[in-house]
Amino acid sequence: MVDREFNFKGTSGVCNNCAGCKPTSATCQATQLAIDLPNQSWCDSLPPAKVSYDKAAVTPIQVRSNKSIVGVGSKGVIRGKGLRMSNGVKNIIVQNVHITDLNPSLIWGGDAITLAGTDLIWIDHVKISLVGRQMLVTGYESSGRVTVSHSEFDGQTSWSSSCDGRHYWAILGYGKGDMVTFAGNYVHHTSGRSPKMEYNNQWHVVSNYWYSNSGHAFDISSGSNAFIEGNVFENVATTSVKEQKPGQAFAPTTANVGSCLNFIGRECQPNSYLGGSPAIVGTSIQMLSNLKGYDVAKATSIAKVKGQVLKNAGVGKI
Repeated sequence: MVDREFNFKGTSGVCNNCAGCKPTSATCQATQLAIDLPNQSWCDSLPPAKVSYDKAAVTPIQVRSNKSIVGVGSKGVIRGKGLRMSNGVKNIIVQNVHITDLNPSLIWGGDAITLAGTDLIWIDHVKISLVGRQMLVTGYESSGRVTVSHSEFDGQTSWSSSCDGRHYWAILGYGKGDMVTFAGNYVHHTSGRSPKMEYNNQWHVVSNYWYSNSGHAFDISSGSNAFIEGNVFENVATTSVKEQKPGQAFAPTTANVGSCLNFIGRECQPNSYLGGSPAIVGTSIQMLSNLKGYDVAKATSIAKVKGQVLKNAGVGKI
């Protein structure tokens, strides 16, 4: 039970004037520079720069199997360090905690929650803000049966890759064979990768609220399967981007909600687009056959999604 703030900043030392680089996106004074981490080639072709960063944020807390990390009221805060679940761990709950302040001025400054080779993970009523890299990332190893629910991904920042006060590196789904339910979450003030999906995985994205995204919400690449239903997109510049080898997405409209019956045993919910947000192009309904036999999450009536998400998502609301 987390009943206070645990501040890890400075506990592992600070790297002053260390190797870094200036990304191609660094076109404004309040942009993110990047740490040139050892054994990584990300900075190789970019102009060098000196950076200073807190070492604690790049060495996450390793969470073992059969653990629950639960905040008390609104008191549970983990500052300056993220959580990592990997190497076959399972049966873990992370609930009602705020993870924040992981070198937000620096790309590669730290990920809030990392999954890589896990099973039976529930992330619920969590808030994530001010991170250097990903708010949530599922790594290359398969993470089966993951639920992310009623959580807040707050992208407001003073160090923005997109130079507009919004965080770009929000949610990354790279796990081969991942099975992720993403339900009832509030994703706001981001500018991309909200989420980005790649490799052979299955996401059910249902009854979430995206607000004020200046770039793209979804980036669905080769091998990924995304069932996107009953979500509200408000003031989102681009709802979906597909790369040269796009993955498959199905985003129902009012005209085809009945087509889900054969796959999940119920009608699906259409998505809603407000404030000029364009509709998602996703017509690959056959990929829903991957969900046959699974207990698929229910969808909230689209008219109630925004209100329920704003009322329930984040810390201190359970």
